[in-house]
Amino acid sequence: MKRVPLSGHPNNMAVGKDGRRVYVGIAVAPGGVDVIDTVSMQRVKTVPTEGAIHNAYVTPDGRFVVAGSIPGATINVIDATTEEPAWTLKMDLGIRPMTFSTNPDGSTKWIFAQLTGFNGFAVVDFVTRKEIRRVENPPLPPGKMTVPEGSDPSHGMAVTADGKTLVVCSRLNNYLYSYSLPDLKLIGSAELGGKGAGWVTLTPDGKTAYVANPVTNDVSVVDIASMKETTRIPVGFVPKRNVTVSLQ
Repeated sequence: MKRVPLSGHPNNMAVGKDGRRVYVGIAVAPGGVDVIDTVSMQRVKTVPTEGAIHNAYVTPDGRFVVAGSIPGATINVIDATTEEPAWTLKMDLGIRPMTFSTNPDGSTKWIFAQLTGFNGFAVVDFVTRKEIRRVENPPLPPGKMTVPEGSDPSHGMAVTADGKTLVVCSRLNNYLYSYSLPDLKLIGSAELGGKGAGWVTLTPDGKTAYVANPVTNDVSVVDIASMKETTRIPVGFVPKRNVTVSLQ
């Protein structure tokens, strides 16, 4: 239908809550988030960021775009209404995948951010704009081996629709972990038959997780209640991203 020229090489994108905008993270210097109008199918703006962007996300309430930079080690928050930078948080490590928890009114409470070289995640308070906690994934049980393949030890995370559970991939451990919210207690761990654990997506009801395994070219299906891998689905070469949709 259409090819939209971008300001630079992209890495990942997000769709606005109302579907009128697509936000594309630009993965080359100087970085930025390209704003695509879905009606005109044109790039209407590039919002500047501090560093090239790895992933861009839209907060659950649709009010902000959040873009993480690996070389800049920054979390860049953009106002979706004005399409201007709102605030930036400088971290000590590069920003990998992110997800969010919400307040009762639907506003963003916390940003969960995975970090370069760290087998776990950081917790950032959205209002105070500060890191408030860092959680390391548990060590492997005795006799279990790490998975050397993969670009980073922990890559991929998601929050269930009821806001009660955070699931976190560990490439290094070859596990999917679940943490309760808001106390962030470890409540489950699923050892994966596939290898790589590069991304995770959830069904809309929050009952099933799908973990992309780029090393074994398959997707692990995990039951959230029991935290058990129920099956693996062979897919194409090196799956690194996935998404779940419900077709009526």
